Amino acid sequence: MANEDLIYRITRTVYDRVGSVTDEQTIEQLVTDIYREVQTDRSSQSWSNPEVAPNPASPTREGSSDRVVISVFGLDHPGIVAGVAQILAEASCSIVDINQTVVQGKFAMVIIADTLRARESTAELKDRLRSEGEALGVRIYAQREDLFNAMHRV
Repeated sequence: MANEDLIYRITRTVYDRVGSVTDEQTIEQLVTDIYREVQTDRSSQSWSNPEVAPNPASPTREGSSDRVVISVFGLDHPGIVAGVAQILAEASCSIVDINQTVVQGKFAMVIIADTLRARESTAELKDRLRSEGEALGVRIYAQREDLFNAMHRV
């Protein structure tokens, strides 16, 4: 089973079982813990089939747990990009990729940020981004890239 499929199945099962009785942050941490356990177990096995053996030299298809996908939506006005970028700069996160557009006064932006050197946890960063979004009058969603990819695969 591909790692991406495994993460997706774990996440889907957790959401199905505890969905509305817990917050997204708790579910994300639970899925991360389960995935790490499975990966640790899988990496300790001897791999006789090269088609399923992990290749440490190649990046994983799921993305990185050291990067976050940040989505921003709302009515366009000055300062949105600056506000989000300021939070990332204060946390020592690098912007890896950014795309933003305005369609008939509606603002949309997606940022991929590297959190490897972040001075705060992903949960703290997500809370700060959410608060900044409220102050800016926009909605900001952030999720680790590996979980985002697994949950939004086609």
